[in-house]
Amino acid sequence: MKKSFLILALVAALALPTAAMAAAEFSLGGYIKLDAFWDSTQEGKNMNTLVPRNNNVTDQHGRLKFTSQGSRFNFTIKGPNLWGATTTGFIEMDFDSQEEGLSAATGARGIASGGASNAYTPRMRHAMFRMNWPETELLMGQYWSMFSQWFPETAQDGAFQLTGTPTGRLAQIRLTQKFLGAWTVAGLVGEANAITNGRTYNANIDHVGGESTEAPQVQIQLEFAKDLYGKAAWYGKPTPFTAQVTAGWQRGLTPKLDPAANNLIATTQNGLMAANVTGFTRQQYMDPWAVMGVLFVPVIPTASANLAGTASLQTSWWVGQGVEAFGWTGFGSQVFSWSGQDAAGRNFYDVKLMQRYGGQIQGQYYFTNQWFMTGAYGMSKAFGVGAFQTNANAPLNRQNVLGADAANYHHEFDLCLWYRPIQAFKFGLQYAYNRTNYLQAQPAAANGSNKTNLGEAHRVEFVGLFFF
Repeated sequence: MKKSFLILALVAALALPTAAMAAAEFSLGGYIKLDAFWDSTQEGKNMNTLVPRNNNVTDQHGRLKFTSQGSRFNFTIKGPNLWGATTTGFIEMDFDSQEEGLSAATGARGIASGGASNAYTPRMRHAMFRMNWPETELLMGQYWSMFSQWFPETAQDGAFQLTGTPTGRLAQIRLTQKFLGAWTVAGLVGEANAITNGRTYNANIDHVGGESTEAPQVQIQLEFAKDLYGKAAWYGKPTPFTAQVTAGWQRGLTPKLDPAANNLIATTQNGLMAANVTGFTRQQYMDPWAVMGVLFVPVIPTASANLAGTASLQTSWWVGQGVEAFGWTGFGSQVFSWSGQDAAGRNFYDVKLMQRYGGQIQGQYYFTNQWFMTGAYGMSKAFGVGAFQTNANAPLNRQNVLGADAANYHHEFDLCLWYRPIQAFKFGLQYAYNRTNYLQAQPAAANGSNKTNLGEAHRVEFVGLFFF
């Protein structure tokens, strides 16, 4: 009986795609990835967390890790024509549901998923469909933010999330229009992101987020791309000179905290969480925004598909406030400014979004069509933050306090040698250096000495990919 049931189930599974093919065609894609690295700290796999301070004995020690968690697969669906447009769908999954590193709920370090058998959790990356006319595209579903189109070609997944490449996906409706041959304009409305300093909002202890919104996130983009004097490689594809400007905005709401609770949790000058920094906030509307410019320049171009001897330069730079709402992680986007006391002597604070700027630059050279090298640098810097609390017992001196232990600036440098003997296989060997300078110094936990605001990390990484 059991054998008959299995046979019937197999026949049904094979028959269902055949029936669906009458309306659509399916193709499977993706890659299997082995990631092996040694690093000098306990950074996450994607290097998208702030580097622990150099005096942190818990996290500042080497480790060796092997994982295939970065593997992914996708389905592309070619549908029927509609209203003169071709239709396609795209669904992509990976296994980064909870990346090993900082816990999203508590900020604590450790392995959030995997376990002894490395049973990582599947995650939906993209689920969208397109309708394409000759110069117009309509996209609906979850897909990349417009800020997420220019990842450096590095060994780790999610490259430069903390610096020059915001990694954001959102459910959206996007319209793209080409005109005058080389120009493209696009706009989207989509799901607005909550801003919670990278942590789950807790009404009792974590008054640093909980925004709600009555408006969508809005993004617009203008691009000029034209073969002016030849092309150079971008992820192995000959790409012309490209200039792009993207802007995004959304509105959020920070709720009023209960004055009677009087338990705003913030960080003091030495970077330690301090329960004696008490108070409440008023209800405020907040406006995260970001603007980013991109250039891709073929330095040594080619007029054919032969990439040997070619070189390219790509750079992206952005400025904004509350930029975590557009895909960055781990910065602590809110600053609390002391604004006075109520009749009961309780402190109240106005909430501001931290302002930041950053960017990246990548140079790439192809020795042959199989061997090439990528050098990339990215940075991010806070500005306009002002002074921090220096005396917990003098409310008038509480000019600013932070809702998280935030970074002043963060740097990353990667140098990767790639070998791709055929299209199906790709191997990389990379050295990376990460550096975080925190806004506040913190002593070593063991003895209270060696106060520092600096964290540094080194990594040597090997990756092997099989594309299908």
